[in-house]
Amino acid sequence: MRFLILGGNGYLGSKITRTLLDMEHEIVCTKRPKSDFTKLKGYESKITLIPAVSEAVETAFIYQEFDWIINMACNYGRSMLLYDNVIDSNIIFPLSVLNLAVKYNVRNYLTVGTGLPDELNMYSFSKAQFSGFGKFYADSQGINFINMKLEMFYGFDEPQDRFIPSCILKMSKNEDIDLTLGTQKRDIVSIYDVENAILCAIHAKIEGYHEICVGTGEAPTIRTLLTYIKTEIGSTSDLKFGVVPMRSGEPDCIADTLELKNIGYECKYGWKQGIRKMIEEMRENGIIN
Repeated sequence: MRFLILGGNGYLGSKITRTLLDMEHEIVCTKRPKSDFTKLKGYESKITLIPAVSEAVETAFIYQEFDWIINMACNYGRSMLLYDNVIDSNIIFPLSVLNLAVKYNVRNYLTVGTGLPDELNMYSFSKAQFSGFGKFYADSQGINFINMKLEMFYGFDEPQDRFIPSCILKMSKNEDIDLTLGTQKRDIVSIYDVENAILCAIHAKIEGYHEICVGTGEAPTIRTLLTYIKTEIGSTSDLKFGVVPMRSGEPDCIADTLELKNIGYECKYGWKQGIRKMIEEMRENGIIN
């Protein structure tokens, strides 16, 4: 099959792109001028790159037939304000591609969304708005649109400034950590399960609009999660719960895994097993001692 991938150079995007290439699919990736493609090192000759602009995408559609579009591009933003290209990255560009996909009879579109509440921040709000357009196109134009709503995912090789790896790194050095009360519940899911769930959805022959929540169906509190990590590492870090104020409207998040099970997938790693594996892999790769 031939895939057009938006955001194929990111942490999750590069994993999906490499796996699809290993499966001998054809891949076209959009590229912004300052995009870093080092995560796809060794695969450069197998990927066709085009500029991340509507005109280049339309040219690709004119000369090639695509089986799937996968949208993994996103901008997380930094506040509730409309800046940092959140609207362009999360709505305008993927929507222009969706519109062109319908024009050129591309039947299947998968987007990576979030399990966070729609109005928690600009990131989650923009992702919800785009999935709304996807439903409209599915209902009015008969395309197949899958919104993969991911819970908090983690992996040993993810950016080290993200919450879970940053805490693991600090605990491995026995550094104290200032935290909120940690009463918020989070369904955390291994990157391996996220990748396999997306691949399963692609091959499930889903018709129409579908939201598929990707998580374990379990939701430990942040306090429980970090206390478990501390024990697994054998750290003497002081976890200073309650020092950092909780943000307003802090949600509890847990995936409804029914649709995931309906396409034949169930997460392999429970949160404890997955975190233990992450710590082991960080040690094996010299990230922590």
